[in-house]
Amino acid sequence: MAADLVAPWRTDGVPSSVRSGGGLRQQAALLVGRAGGRVDHVGWTMVTIVSEYWRGRLAAGPSGRRLLLLPDCPLCLGDEHQAAVVPGTCGPACGIATIWAAARDSGWTVEPTSRAVAAIGSLLAGQYDGILGVARLRDLEKAFGMLPAFTLPVAAVPYEPIDQDEGRPGSCAAALAAEAIDVEWVLGLLGVAGGTAAPVGDYLPLLREAAEMFTPPALASLAEQLAAPGLLGSDAGPAAEIAPLDAAAAMSADFLARGGKFLRPFITLAAFDAVVADRREGHGSSAGDSPAPREAARAAAVAIEIFHKASLVHDDIEDDDAMRYGRPTLHVERGLASALNAGDYLLGAGYRIVAGLPGLAAEPLRDAVAILADAHVRLARGQGAELWWRDAGNQRLSPAEALAIYGLKTSPAFEAAVAMGIRLAGLQPASAAAIDRYALHVGTGFQVLNDLKDWGGDLENDRRAAGDLLGGRPTLLWALALQSLEAAGLAWLRAIAAEARRQELPAGDAAALLEEARGLYERAGVVPQAAAMAAEQRRSAAEAISGCRLPRLREVLEFLLDLAVPEGAGNP
Repeated sequence: MAADLVAPWRTDGVPSSVRSGGGLRQQAALLVGRAGGRVDHVGWTMVTIVSEYWRGRLAAGPSGRRLLLLPDCPLCLGDEHQAAVVPGTCGPACGIATIWAAARDSGWTVEPTSRAVAAIGSLLAGQYDGILGVARLRDLEKAFGMLPAFTLPVAAVPYEPIDQDEGRPGSCAAALAAEAIDVEWVLGLLGVAGGTAAPVGDYLPLLREAAEMFTPPALASLAEQLAAPGLLGSDAGPAAEIAPLDAAAAMSADFLARGGKFLRPFITLAAFDAVVADRREGHGSSAGDSPAPREAARAAAVAIEIFHKASLVHDDIEDDDAMRYGRPTLHVERGLASALNAGDYLLGAGYRIVAGLPGLAAEPLRDAVAILADAHVRLARGQGAELWWRDAGNQRLSPAEALAIYGLKTSPAFEAAVAMGIRLAGLQPASAAAIDRYALHVGTGFQVLNDLKDWGGDLENDRRAAGDLLGGRPTLLWALALQSLEAAGLAWLRAIAAEARRQELPAGDAAALLEEARGLYERAGVVPQAAAMAAEQRRSAAEAISGCRLPRLREVLEFLLDLAVPEGAGNP
């Protein structure tokens, strides 16, 4: 039924009514009703619809560019595979082993399901053209909920682990059947059992282009084009071989290439390409400048990311964070003074790139500098407000104040990325859509969802995040708790927060305190309140672009909204 449903979508396009999470759920519920299924089948059916839509694209992908995420076989005994880099199998006849071997023979990369969230980052960074994940439904909802369902080729096969306390099945086939892992269905999605490709437009080429702009050769080439050789480092070899005068550039270039999804430069390129195409097709006003050369848009996209990375270096110092991109933060690794200097160097490099954008007249060049400078000032205001609050000591905070700080800290980077692309395409951002309001709500909603994700995580094993969320920084969750708890509960929450932030607190005591804090947060109802606020930010962002008369640009803005604030993502 799902295959029949999506067949016309591959040629006619996905109906707008099912592109949102709510619309997809409604369509899945209709299929379940027609099949006589139960309500709890709806989530599985949603996954099936999306997987069938991407079946042909995934099966026809190039070798080495597709990723399969597999769980351990349920009959694989012991804990030796929990941290392994390959899925565990029970022997040569294992169904998981059969899938694994067929996938590898067909050019798929195979990794354990535990890497699902990291795999999404790899897809956005352009490492893969598609992902197929076999995972528990709740894990799929968490990992694959990071992406709009019908925009990037991500398919999934949900399963539910068997209860080992109820006895182990006698065979691998029986165990996989008990977990609802259909080997033949997975093989079909892999392309081993057939399948035809379908032409599907998506943003993967642009995502890949954005990520590739930050390789050392690409950065060095850009600096040469701007007549600023060495500005962004080079392939100079080990640090010991770097001359002192080149140290700041080398350290900065290394940090640029360390990681991240490179979404901001992607947004700039996508907005630029969309507006250029819209204007060429006669959409929107005919007034405006001629578009800048695309090389200028690429260089400006690099500058956008450089400013973002500079802010991360400084934020890590100010927040005393220890890790970034899976490595020690720059100030931990290289020392406080060197990290401060690297952040400053990145800011200077960003302005140098914008000042040298090729092919721009004086007015758009001035506007490009103003876009970055305005974002820089507002970001510093937001961080300054957070630091002032943290050091003031009284910990008073209203939800409105928390949201205002979020808007200043997170939204400027989104706005600058979109506005830069539009302006270089020849239009004033305000003439295209209410970009400032849109970005404000996207950034704010994004930060609210980040806090909900942190609070829903394993805080007992991340005491830094726990301390932040319990009054260590001005979060919406903390503000809602202060507003909603009665006097006794509020006093107890403050006492818990003070204890949770003590560095010498034993791990067992921290876990107990955090469990009590969870109870207080639940009593105050902060999670559903915050989820409702995230949903409101999403609605406000969508409303801000409802009048956009540039169809391709609007599609880009809707894509960014789905990435940053997915519909229903904050629901408990």
